[in-house]
Amino acid sequence: MPSITIVTGPPCGGKSTYIAENCKPGDIVVDMDRLALALSPDGTLPFEYGGKVREVARSARKAAVGTALRVAQGERYLGVWIIHTDPSADDRTKYRFAGARFVEVSPGRAVCLERLKGRPVENQKLVREVIDTYYYKRGAS
Repeated sequence: MPSITIVTGPPCGGKSTYIAENCKPGDIVVDMDRLALALSPDGTLPFEYGGKVREVARSARKAAVGTALRVAQGERYLGVWIIHTDPSADDRTKYRFAGARFVEVSPGRAVCLERLKGRPVENQKLVREVIDTYYYKRGAS
């Protein structure tokens, strides 16, 4: 049975770090930031990609998730890691149907906001809103 792990949590929460510390060679990792970086012509740092790159990356991510879940079926030792900040109920159902487990990486709003300071100023406002919404929905701070 494949190991499919959906890693959830707010931006700047440590999702990519968690996967890097737990995946093994040959595993599949679906990460929006990595996809956007691969689609950027100048190889800019993650988190600096613009609207058109983001649009293409979202489409690529959707295809990658669907394909990763499909190819994982029937693979005995394949690890699939999917970063999904805040999956909808429908997405959670789809992942559960595929046999996925969920891991939430959430160090708290204050830690996320502190880590956000290291990101480009241009996207800090948007990311702050996502962090605030994430914790507001959970009634946490």
